[in-house]
Amino acid sequence: MLRLFSDGNTGLVFIIKGQLKIKNEEGDDRALPSIFVYGQLDSYRDINSSADTEILIVVFHPYGFFRLSGLPADEVKGQIIDAHLLCGNHIRSLADNLKAITSYTQSILTIEAYFAELFERPANNSNQLGRVVQTIVQIKGQTTVKGLINLTGHSERKLERLFQASIGLSPGKYLQIVRLHHFLSIVRSKQVLESLTMVGLESGYYDQAHLIHHFKQTTGMTPTQYLLSANPLTVNLLTVN
Repeated sequence: MLRLFSDGNTGLVFIIKGQLKIKNEEGDDRALPSIFVYGQLDSYRDINSSADTEILIVVFHPYGFFRLSGLPADEVKGQIIDAHLLCGNHIRSLADNLKAITSYTQSILTIEAYFAELFERPANNSNQLGRVVQTIVQIKGQTTVKGLINLTGHSERKLERLFQASIGLSPGKYLQIVRLHHFLSIVRSKQVLESLTMVGLESGYYDQAHLIHHFKQTTGMTPTQYLLSANPLTVNLLTVN
């Protein structure tokens, strides 16, 4: 079982070998497409595989998929979509090439070359939030929506529209996710259990209850359970029993 939760980015997943399944609203397992895009996640998703499975994940910068595709990010929010519907048949050729490659290094170079070429002619040249997102990451999400308004000079309504269209999240929600992942980066590097409150305060959480509530809402587990779980495969993808 794999648990995928939001890291503030959109991703593109190639299933190189095997199959992934996800439970639908009725509780039944549904096979995922061999190449799929996941939009900004509004809740964690549990994905499972009953056979040897190999995957490659391309993680875009928060506004990267919007620039590449021109598709408003809020239209794919919370969804897992067959990549062929969004990227066309050329994405299948890339997938076929990846399946023929035996070196992860070569796979990465092939993916980077493919997307570098696409970004030379992006569907949307607007990058109004690039500097803002960079600042948010640098300050580890420790500001407010009002602080972003002062930084950008935009009205609250315009800032909301820009974030929803480019990233797929509200400004406040994006700040929360960056703050949470800063907390995660600390606890993963230190593997601490006894000082979560202090790390939480350092990450901008005013008390432990606030931290645990937000953490569980995003990941489906407490910080302690996260640290005691199987090793994460990536920052926002971990194996669960």
